[in-house]
Amino acid sequence: MKKIFLSLGIVLFLNAEVIDKIIATINNIPITSYDLEKVEKQLNLPRDKALNYLLDQKLIDYEIKKLGIDVDEFEIDNAMEKIAKQNGLSLFEFKNILMQRGELDKFKKQIKDNLLKQKLFDQIVQTKLKITPDEIKNYYNNHKDEFQIFNTIQVTKYSANNRQLLLNIKQNPLSNTNVKTQTLVYDSKDLPLGLLFLFKQTKVGDFTPIINDGISYVMFYVANKEGKTYMPFDKAKNIIANKLISQKREMILKEYFSKLKNRADIKFFN
Repeated sequence: MKKIFLSLGIVLFLNAEVIDKIIATINNIPITSYDLEKVEKQLNLPRDKALNYLLDQKLIDYEIKKLGIDVDEFEIDNAMEKIAKQNGLSLFEFKNILMQRGELDKFKKQIKDNLLKQKLFDQIVQTKLKITPDEIKNYYNNHKDEFQIFNTIQVTKYSANNRQLLLNIKQNPLSNTNVKTQTLVYDSKDLPLGLLFLFKQTKVGDFTPIINDGISYVMFYVANKEGKTYMPFDKAKNIIANKLISQKREMILKEYFSKLKNRADIKFFN
């Protein structure tokens, strides 16, 4: 990686006043003092880590342009619609709310940036990301404690049409107006994987995160867990596969961008 330190920075002028300063470039893409200060504040990072973060982001942008990766309006709307549904809104309602706040364009840009990065990362890992059945089985056998679960569980189920009503219950369990409650006992072997994993991660005496089941908002209070057993391999294998894929994906991307950064033309200005 080429690192050239220049004693004199490049300063931009407007009406003879200094408004910004280029403090570094990567492959001729500038990073300004304004960019750096913004990242320092937004991510609460020290100056050196903020600069390193910006170098990484500019390098990602450079790769996106070099490979001709693009995102269209239809893809942006699809991504926004998924977020809208998670919040119980239609795409039209969601856009309306953002528009009223003056945040629609900013939000769409953020979605586009995320989709562009996702496409780039997918393209980088697609030929290298492979998980074998043996890897999954070995992980299960060597990490059995991760899959220890209860035999039975007692919960209180809370259902409401408004997410805020469930948030109110988390703060005050007695405020159950317009909320449907049920006391339920489940056997672990009868639970669908999603609920089994949700209950496994929630301690006795705690509420689960709020979920949308497609009809209403739902959360559970875990009152009691009894017995110990292990999640069957058939139920655990998809969880393990996703975990191994995530780990391997991160490793491939880290290695790819580390090599790319070492070859990049990076200059720093004082």
